[in-house]
Amino acid sequence: MKRKRKAKKLRILILMMVLLGVLTFVVHSLFSQAETMLSSYYDLDRFENASTGFKFYNDPDYESKIGIDVSEHNGTIDWTAVTGTGIDFAFIRAGYRGGIEGKIHEDATFAYNMEQAQDKGLKLGVYWYSSAINTTELQEEIDFVLSLVSSYSIDLPIVFDMEFFDEQEGRINTLSVEEKTDLALMFCDAMEEHGYESMIYGNLDWFYNQLDFSRIQDRNLWYAAYQDKPAMQDRFMIWQYSHTGTLPGISTNVDMNIMPVKNK
Repeated sequence: MKRKRKAKKLRILILMMVLLGVLTFVVHSLFSQAETMLSSYYDLDRFENASTGFKFYNDPDYESKIGIDVSEHNGTIDWTAVTGTGIDFAFIRAGYRGGIEGKIHEDATFAYNMEQAQDKGLKLGVYWYSSAINTTELQEEIDFVLSLVSSYSIDLPIVFDMEFFDEQEGRINTLSVEEKTDLALMFCDAMEEHGYESMIYGNLDWFYNQLDFSRIQDRNLWYAAYQDKPAMQDRFMIWQYSHTGTLPGISTNVDMNIMPVKNK
């Protein structure tokens, strides 16, 4: 009887050890998964201020490209002076659809900015401010943008920028998350079908609450957040880190951007 009891106790002990090992493995796996989910695409603490006054990404595997985005609101720009500051790229607004009246407008300085910036050797992208409320309107915008950019060499993406314009009267206010996402992707797909890169602009609220992030997470994203360090954990191509930048050649404040480019 004593031998049987000892054997039984031994079996129970072995079973408990096995169960403990399995439990330890499961807990470790769960913590590893959670750690992976919480980790950022970039090491956000590596975004620092350079002596030039610009941001840079302090990682030897990346090169930091600095750029601006401009429109008619920035007045007539002296692009010779701008290029002397060390800027690498610029996004030029092509135009917009009115957020309330709904009419399509070309940016008054688009042609001038494109010609001057291109002549100075800057890498160029284009952005479009959309207030389309259906696919018919968006197709009008797509055709308009393509006609505007056809005369220029575009190095960087053509960007879809949709934002709330007015809390009471803004024409996109009633669009659902899926409708806004559909429009953004339709624009991007059209640009890519015509040989251009595409990108979607937005802040954290726009990406995660106003759009279906699961449908845009593999697209180029231009993230806007005016703060010392970015907060976006997921991948973004460009971070617009300030709307109060100052540069020679621009009489107004200007949006500043950083694009971390991984070395090949």
